[in-house]
Amino acid sequence: ELLEAVPEERRPSPDDPSFSPSKHPPRQGGAAAGSVVAASEASSSLKSTFFLLIVLASAWVASSMCYSSGATRLLSGGDKALFPDPWLLSGVVHIGGAIVCKAIAYLTKYDAEQDKEAVDTMSASVLGLMFGLENGLYAKVLCDVAAESRHDVYVLRPLVLAASGVLAGTNKPSARLVVSVVCVLLGSWLTSTGGASAEGFMTSFPWIALAGGISIFRWVFTLNVLPRHGGLPSLWCFAGQMMWPSGLVGFEIAFMSNYGSYRQLLHLPNPLEVLKIVPAIALACGLQLLVEFRVVQASSLWTLGLCIPLLQVSTLGLSVATSEGDLTLSNMLGVALYGVALVGEVAAFWKERTSGTDANGYLKLAEESQVSSPPEPWHSAQEARSRQYAQPQQIRSEPFRKPHHKK
Repeated sequence: ELLEAVPEERRPSPDDPSFSPSKHPPRQGGAAAGSVVAASEASSSLKSTFFLLIVLASAWVASSMCYSSGATRLLSGGDKALFPDPWLLSGVVHIGGAIVCKAIAYLTKYDAEQDKEAVDTMSASVLGLMFGLENGLYAKVLCDVAAESRHDVYVLRPLVLAASGVLAGTNKPSARLVVSVVCVLLGSWLTSTGGASAEGFMTSFPWIALAGGISIFRWVFTLNVLPRHGGLPSLWCFAGQMMWPSGLVGFEIAFMSNYGSYRQLLHLPNPLEVLKIVPAIALACGLQLLVEFRVVQASSLWTLGLCIPLLQVSTLGLSVATSEGDLTLSNMLGVALYGVALVGEVAAFWKERTSGTDANGYLKLAEESQVSSPPEPWHSAQEARSRQYAQPQQIRSEPFRKPHHKK
């Protein structure tokens, strides 16, 4: 603007060394003050993020306890079980969870048609099919009371989530990540109530490994469609979209593998207790899926993996507090290993966020989805200087243009 107001013969030449930005360095006071404000805002944002993760982790632990204990209560006992088939239970629970999630999304007045990030039906259906297979396999493991008390279903979950994050590109492979995964796995294994049982775990290992493989692909696909904004209502809606096909998978596999289980629904040993437990675990299943989405949305898959062993630690603490179990040396070693991994990752999380770097993928999905523009082609210094003094495309004010045109 100012250069346009100066007659052409009086403008400084692009090659004039006196006209150089280096001759007039900017004041540093404003930049320093801005950096202090930015650091303060970053620290406040990190504190709120940690508080959110603590709340979400607590909700996940509570919902997982409810789901596991309720499913085991219905499926354990062999021929005397309260519910006839794990796949059929998975179908009923997911249909109930879909109703709950859709009802909550409706009560929050969420409109998917107005949301540009709403997940399409096809993507949600594919994810729901994988989720239904995964949870049906886990339900087979929950038929064993001992496996449920050790939380065998969740022992390999940190490894699954870390692998999913690496494949999806939200977590970068590093030595620290490997050490953390090993410590978390050992800690989760040793913290199991009643002590680790290799023989008992190997009995259910095939189902857990197969479900873990499906879970890896499900999470990689989920990161491609998970809403970045919109808050909890959009996540409730997404969870409800997934649970409809999940329930259909359970019904279909139960029909093919144990057709008689449908007939047994008419002769349940204790139908009133079933009616009490099924709605509770349906709500817990929906809440568990919602919390997982929110944790991943706020941080990363590996952060969710770090929260998984809190279930074992909480169960161990309740068992010791109620005198139902003893605290063994292996339990203390497991808690120590998990604590070391947790403290190390929290310290790294804080350092990377406050320094502005993110070497291990602790980014929100919205930031991950941004594609950087390609660099401009290289130009010579003379061309760059000529662009500095090129005629601007915008219309300038007339009072400054008229004297120049008259001359």
